[in-house]
Amino acid sequence: MKPMRVSVSVTNKTILRIIIWAILAILAFHFFHKVGHILTLIFTSFFLALALNPAVGWMSRRFKIDSRVRATAAAYIVVVAVIAGIVVLVMPPLVNQTRQFIKEVPTSISNFQSKDNGLAREAKRYHLDKKLQKAASDFANSHGNFGSTVLDTGKRVIEIVASILAVLVMTFMMLVEGPYWTEVVVGLTPAKDKERYKKMAQRMYKGVSGFVNGQVIVSLLAGAFAFIALETISHIVGVNVNAAALAGIVAVFGLIPLFGNPMSSLIVILFCLLNSVSLAAVMLVYFVIYFFVESHTFQPYIQSRLNKLTALTVFIAALLGIGYAGFLGAIIAIPTASAIKVLLEDYFERKAGHKLREPEAGHII
Repeated sequence: MKPMRVSVSVTNKTILRIIIWAILAILAFHFFHKVGHILTLIFTSFFLALALNPAVGWMSRRFKIDSRVRATAAAYIVVVAVIAGIVVLVMPPLVNQTRQFIKEVPTSISNFQSKDNGLAREAKRYHLDKKLQKAASDFANSHGNFGSTVLDTGKRVIEIVASILAVLVMTFMMLVEGPYWTEVVVGLTPAKDKERYKKMAQRMYKGVSGFVNGQVIVSLLAGAFAFIALETISHIVGVNVNAAALAGIVAVFGLIPLFGNPMSSLIVILFCLLNSVSLAAVMLVYFVIYFFVESHTFQPYIQSRLNKLTALTVFIAALLGIGYAGFLGAIIAIPTASAIKVLLEDYFERKAGHKLREPEAGHII
């Protein structure tokens, strides 16, 4: 039996289409690469608008404000005032304590070398003491002006201010115009699909705003407990620390999913080391216990009531977000994953007639 020969003919039209699609893909890649920062600002504004929308609705109902603009402005002023207060409270002490810590690194290394203990003797035995001293001196000289490097160039300051203003303005506009654009989009959908799209939009809104609000609640609780722990332990060991500033660090970094807690605890422990080894050791134990309790009690409870994502989904989304836009991207990526989950659930329910099983509460972040 002779083998059957198969011939494939590719027309010039097909080749032209392939070339056009390849060019369009390259152009799209370069476009998104160029506007990556702008897209990050837009997504940030969008998710901030979703998070603040319940506050706008509450202000409108509570104070009987008929105008959407006035209700948005009132909620906006409150939120911006709170954020500004946190920044003013946290940043100056944080920068000053960091500078002090960096300046005292050489002194701390010298005190360590002068002690007669096993670790110091081993450092001298392997001729590491001089290397440690030089490394500490270089570190202090290189980073002694911590906090002022961002002010070294006017361009950097202008970029930061412009980004913040852009996010604030876009968030305000999205809050004011959100209901209008929602009605426009719903009006463009076919009549038979309107109800389904409305339910999908409500589920997306609930998932995104639920995650943001849940993360804020968890981070504020972490900051409050950290403040109590720092105040109590510092008085017991007889050391003065700026408990409010350090607790603010815990609360701010707590907004970053997965990575925020270990980062904030490491920063706080390093600052405690500046004042007392005992305080740092006790705070290390505290953070280990607290974050273990948090991840197994109220964090799953809060997030399970507001948002349903598995730990694996959160971890992958956070990694992708960090790779695209740093830690801000990690915060944005998880609500995005929540919205994608709603789309996938709708697809499987319509096409396959199969409803995705909800994750167990113990595995929700």
